[in-house]
Amino acid sequence: MLDEGSGLLRRTAAERAAIVAETYEPGATVAGVARRHGIVPSQLSGWRTAAKRKAERGNSSGPAFAELSVLADVPAPFDGIEILAGSVSVRLPKNTTPKRIADIAKRLAQG
Repeated sequence: MLDEGSGLLRRTAAERAAIVAETYEPGATVAGVARRHGIVPSQLSGWRTAAKRKAERGNSSGPAFAELSVLADVPAPFDGIEILAGSVSVRLPKNTTPKRIADIAKRLAQG
């Protein structure tokens, strides 16, 4: 969104989270991702730090990051928790907290 009068582009929390997530892709650099999105690397580094702090505080009200593995279509035996939402299957370790499971299920239902 454009901030009226300043000519600055303001990013929503979801947009910032998506840009930060790009920095964790294999081969990605903060400088490269920042350049693609027209921001300075220090701004992106600040967003990364804020996202990490938010995750450390356990604040799950906004975008967060989790490890993701893409599996082949062949079902494999799994000894953990699996959440199914349409064609999406999310597998979590047995020790995942009920709050985290509920947060993930809620987000899947929204999207």
